[in-house]
Formats: sequence, structure tokens, C-alpha cells
Amino acid sequence: MPFGPVFKEVFMRINKRFALLAFSFLMFFGMVAFTAPEASAQTRVTWVVYRPVFVRRPFYNRWYYDSFYDPYYYDPYLRAQRDRYYAESRVARERRDMAEHKEKYYADGYISPKEREQMIDDQRQLANAVRDLQRYTTRY
Repeated sequence: MPFGPVFKEVFMRINKRFALLAFSFLMFFGMVAFTAPEASAQTRVTWVVYRPVFVRRPFYNRWYYDSFYDPYYYDPYLRAQRDRYYAESRVARERRDMAEHKEKYYADGYISPKEREQMIDDQRQLANAVRDLQRYTTRY
């Protein structure tokens, strides 16, 4: 044999190193192939959503309502007066609407069924407003 036992030992050492190097390259490229985003069946889509930011100043606001400074919140008499005023203005508004509708509907001399239903609805709203106002005008 032209090559001696020394050559076999060197060849086996180089062969082991080459096999180990080839196996490590194979493992590395296999991992790269599996972790590549193009090779993946699940694609990741990134959406950037810009949402409005509301900056709140909790202790100061032009339209801030604080019940501590509202006299109608704590005083039942003032609150009753305010509710009575609102009820009176509602009765006045309902009477005005009813008068406008009567004037408009009686102008041609004929009241259609739709106009009649509107007048009945106006009467019902006025009756409800008067009933609510009577709560403040009657004595207990």
C-alpha cells in the first residue's frame, strides 16, 4: 500500500472535520430556509393606524359643569322654579305650534286626514304639557 497508516489517520481527521463542517452548513442553511419570510405560509402584514389623541385637562374646561357651583342642584326651591319655567315655556310653545297649524290647515277650508291626525297629535302634546305644568301650579 503506497499510503501508510499515517495517511489514513490524517485522512480520517480531515474527513471528520469535513463531515462536521458539511453537517453544520446543512443545519444552518436549513434553519435559514425555514425562517425565511418568503418560505413561510403565514405572512405577516403590518398596518399602521393613526388614531386621534384626545388631550383632556381634568381641572379646567370652558364647558365644564360642576354641580358644586350650581345653585339649582342643591336648592329644591330653585330647581322647582326652574322646572316650572320650563313647563310654562313648553305649554306656550305647544300652543303656538297648534295655532300655526290651525291657521295653515284652515286656510284652504278643507282638512285632510293627515292634517286632522297632526291636529290631534298637537292637542295630545298640549294636554301633556298642561298636565305637567299643573304639577307646579296646584297646591298639595
